[in-house]
Amino acid sequence: MKYDRIHIGNIIKEEVKKQKKTFTSFAQDIGIQKQNVEKKIFSQQGLDTCLLMRISENLDCDFFEYYRPKLEGNQNRLPGEIKATFSIEFGAKKQDRSFRFLFGENDIKIVDNEIMDS
Repeated sequence: MKYDRIHIGNIIKEEVKKQKKTFTSFAQDIGIQKQNVEKKIFSQQGLDTCLLMRISENLDCDFFEYYRPKLEGNQNRLPGEIKATFSIEFGAKKQDRSFRFLFGENDIKIVDNEIMDS
C-alpha cells in the first residue's frame, strides 16, 4: 500500500485561513495557547491523534482522510466518490464545471469544484 507524505500542520493552517478563523479563536477552541499554535500544530508534519481529532471536530474537516492510501489504478479517486461534469450556459457564455462528490455514511461532501471555461 502506498501512502503519500504530507505535512498535516500546513494543511490545517490553510483550512483555518480558508474558514477565516483567527489563530487566537482557533487556539481557544481546541484548548491550547495562541503562542503555541504555530509551534505545536502548524509547523508539525505529524500530530497526536487526540489533538487531530479535536482539530477535525472544531474545523468540521476530516484531516484523517489525508492519511488514507490512494486506490490502485485510479490515483485521484477516493472510495465512495463520484465525479461529474456539468455544462452551464449563461446566455452566450458556456461554462463547464467538474465536481467530485464523496459519499459518507450520513453525508455528501464536495471534494473539489473546478471551473473550466469553454
